[in-house]
Amino acid sequence: MVELFEIFIENLAELGYLGALLAGFLGSSSLFFSIFPSFVVIPIIGSQLNPVIVGIMAGLGAGVGQFLHYFVGVGGRKLIGRKKISLGRFKVPKLYSKRIASIDWENKINKYGVGVIFIFAATPLTPDDILWIPLGVMGYPKLRALIAAILGKITLNLLYAYTGFFGLELLM
Repeated sequence: MVELFEIFIENLAELGYLGALLAGFLGSSSLFFSIFPSFVVIPIIGSQLNPVIVGIMAGLGAGVGQFLHYFVGVGGRKLIGRKKISLGRFKVPKLYSKRIASIDWENKINKYGVGVIFIFAATPLTPDDILWIPLGVMGYPKLRALIAAILGKITLNLLYAYTGFFGLELLM
């Protein structure tokens, strides 16, 4: 069993940095579930190559893969037939209206959207799709969303790559 694992690691390392890019892309481009778990593949590649470059390449691929979900939302908006869909204001029930003003969701998303995208992208436990599709529907700025996604995925994949770099020998 150990020999098969070593052969698997050697074959993944032969893919090099392009393999890390593809692993990141394939790991995050599918909707709602990962068909290619980068949390397994990136540590293995990171154990064999420079973990900084592996993390950056995998994060770049994963950020672009996640960004594809944005266009699912854009497609939904086109089906509805509007250029932009406003989220409007959330009116607080009368019971609380004296203490809380109505919430302008579009203003909040424009203000905090980059941070929320980064946090969702940098954490492995959140399904990013629930964020990306509504962003595409509402017409959130593409470049801001893409940069935040790539930076968040680079952060996460650096963690994966360094886990493999420092921890894979401990497992063997």
